[in-house]
Amino acid sequence: MNAMELGSSYKEGWRGARLLAACALATAMMAQGNAASAAGERSIAVSGNSTFSDCGGAGADLALLMTGDLTGCLSVFIQDYTCNELGEFDHYREYGRETFVGTWRGKAGSFTTDYTVDAAYAKGFCTSLDYTLQLSGSCIHRIGGGTGAFANAKGVFKLFDVVTGVTGDPVTGQFAAGSGANNFLYYGSIRTNGLGRPSATLQDLPTGAGRTPQAAIAAAGKARSGRSC
Repeated sequence: MNAMELGSSYKEGWRGARLLAACALATAMMAQGNAASAAGERSIAVSGNSTFSDCGGAGADLALLMTGDLTGCLSVFIQDYTCNELGEFDHYREYGRETFVGTWRGKAGSFTTDYTVDAAYAKGFCTSLDYTLQLSGSCIHRIGGGTGAFANAKGVFKLFDVVTGVTGDPVTGQFAAGSGANNFLYYGSIRTNGLGRPSATLQDLPTGAGRTPQAAIAAAGKARSGRSC
């Protein structure tokens, strides 16, 4: 066999190996999908709206009344936050836990989350914690299990802040804060195996225990403003 024939044979063998590897990967993915289906697992998209409410459970720092695919009350427990004064705005991050108690797809249940807020505020926010100075923001909520309709649930959803009254000049880039967030749109997905357990009760809620002293200050500011999730 000459060099040209040897090179051609090597290329054909490499193509065949890559094809076999791709087929094996596809087969493995299909097998995993079939196993998940056999176990009853499925991922379902959720979306809707939410507004401030006094529906929260005992000890909650604030609460949102959720409508749409998730119907019920999201109780928020702030654990900590950071705030950095940047050149044009103040950058705020907040961490905490939540419990949702309500219904999904016509069935009652509850789930808990760990959440992170990522938001921009007008200058002066870090010293005042005036939540009406919000310019933009959103928060990610990671579901870590639940009861009833959310038994063994995993998933994530994101809240998008609808901030009212923010003004700006598209030519100069100058901007000014409005009156804070008005409502919070949400979108995400939940994966569950569909196994049911009794619905959660309010005693299953997390508490403010273990949070930093500054988190208590942030919680008080949010409660007063009614303008931030």
